Amino acid sequence: MDGEIAVTNRPVQMPTGNYVGSAACRSCHPHNYATWHDSYHRTMTQVATEESVIGNFNNVRLFGKDLNVRLFRKGSQFLVEMNLSNPPLTDVYLVVMTTGSHNRQAYWLAGSTDSPLMILPYMFLRAEQKWIPRHSAYINPMCLQERPELAVLKADFGRWSFQCIKCHTTRSYPAYETDSPARPASATQVVEFGISCEACHGPGAEHVRVNRDPIRRYERRFAGGPDPTIVNPARLPHDRSSQVCGQCHSVFVHRKRWVHNGYTYRPGEDLTADPNRFIMRGRLDLMPHDRPRDLPKPSEMESFWPDGMIRCTGRDYNGLIDSPCFQRGEMSCLSCHQMHQPPDERRKRQDWADDQLKFGMDGNSACLPCHDRFKNVDRLTLHTHHAADSAGSNCYNCHMPYTSYGLLKAVRSHQISSPSVATSLETGRPNACNQCHQDKTLAWTADHLSRWYEIPKPKLSEGEQQVAATVLWALRGDAGQRALMAWSYGWEDAHKASGNHWQAPYLAQLLEDRYDAVRFIAQRSLRRLPGFQEFEYDFVGPPDRRAAARQRALQVWAGSQRSMKWLFAPSVLIDRQGHVLETEFQRLWKQRDDRPMAIVE
Repeated sequence: MDGEIAVTNRPVQMPTGNYVGSAACRSCHPHNYATWHDSYHRTMTQVATEESVIGNFNNVRLFGKDLNVRLFRKGSQFLVEMNLSNPPLTDVYLVVMTTGSHNRQAYWLAGSTDSPLMILPYMFLRAEQKWIPRHSAYINPMCLQERPELAVLKADFGRWSFQCIKCHTTRSYPAYETDSPARPASATQVVEFGISCEACHGPGAEHVRVNRDPIRRYERRFAGGPDPTIVNPARLPHDRSSQVCGQCHSVFVHRKRWVHNGYTYRPGEDLTADPNRFIMRGRLDLMPHDRPRDLPKPSEMESFWPDGMIRCTGRDYNGLIDSPCFQRGEMSCLSCHQMHQPPDERRKRQDWADDQLKFGMDGNSACLPCHDRFKNVDRLTLHTHHAADSAGSNCYNCHMPYTSYGLLKAVRSHQISSPSVATSLETGRPNACNQCHQDKTLAWTADHLSRWYEIPKPKLSEGEQQVAATVLWALRGDAGQRALMAWSYGWEDAHKASGNHWQAPYLAQLLEDRYDAVRFIAQRSLRRLPGFQEFEYDFVGPPDRRAAARQRALQVWAGSQRSMKWLFAPSVLIDRQGHVLETEFQRLWKQRDDRPMAIVE
């Protein structure tokens, strides 16, 4: 990394403070290095090169409300021409860094040598192979503004050195004079871009030094115990091991002194003892009372459901530590996940890298080592009241349902819980039963939970007794709830339980949602329904075209579902003749929670 010394237009990589960088690990740990190198942890932050950039820069033009962009290449450089209409301004910027590569990628632009990085106000989606406005990729009220592209440029000016650096690099040194991002980009230093070896194993200088002695290496190998010069998260107690992941995968805020020298936490230590950070919790009674200045702002609590459960993805540590399997057992992140794929595993490396789950941990095998009585199929079905090979007997679907949001999709909650109608009423969070049985009411769920598990029935309103719960969440819910329902209506497991013949009118309605992200998800789910595979729709198009798309979707649905009319039920506001009960439909839609909302990812 000697070449970094001459860099002036972006943050630099400088192994300091007993850090040595991942290259120093490669010769002794070639397999672990290779699996890390093939993971998305490594590529979380990269210098912009032909190998790292996944977006299309082949003279692509993107048109916004006030800002038109041209993406092009000049040799090995990736360039962005921005044309601002009001006030008229044209400038060209060099792409110097990328963030992400798994689901989507963002791009950071160099300004002058004495300014922070700028963000390209567009992101590239890997699966769809398309560019979308950055403000459209999140549930964020920026998409509601008159000039959203300019709002993004202003809000994210210098953001990398002030926010992204916390988790998307290894050992950051913000080095600010004040709590402000207005500093030259090159003033910010990190040990290494991306999440590298020392992010999880701690500083490696001493480990490298002592293990240059081959005699010591062989002694350690035959001794079989831990090497005290390095941290192995797999050998830590379950709480300390999980904190290694929690340093990034949690909701936390930094204290003022962080801006000078970064966080003091090192793997193996107590994360809660870091004086420069504060782990936020979803309930005030779980937060330290001696630090009132750390109590969250109301807007920050939108990352949590009202009962304190995390509702955004990437913050799974918050869910884990509130789970009984962690609190009363020894479950940790490494109970299910592994950071290095075993050399003898038969999965393709890319399949492992997708979620870094241990082999077989995508089903009930994750739970059976502790809950071994359910290895018996009869006991399993007696407990679940579903066929053993059905989605209803998948532990994850009931106890880790898709109630977190992020990356334009629903994600499994990492707080282990059980379905509860009372909790759904209190928090607005979908319960596992209704997320799968999408055409059923809360009354139906309450009745089954009462008969099967003796859970008391809560008091329900007339609508909650007669209208499907997912319909209520899709029409009346906040932006986050609507996004979850838009995703759920395209979920294959739910289609097996509820059919896929009646969801189109709701997804069509969500094509006109105020939030860009909700519209995007609705479009994707709609294409998973019969007759809609080729449905064309521009989720960031003008309102009149979105309205026309809704009508077009309803026409496609009406034409493709004539033979299915006998399957419709009043609970989904569709009569036996296949007509939407429009008066009730629109009455509920007008009750939607349209408050500005930001779910931070």
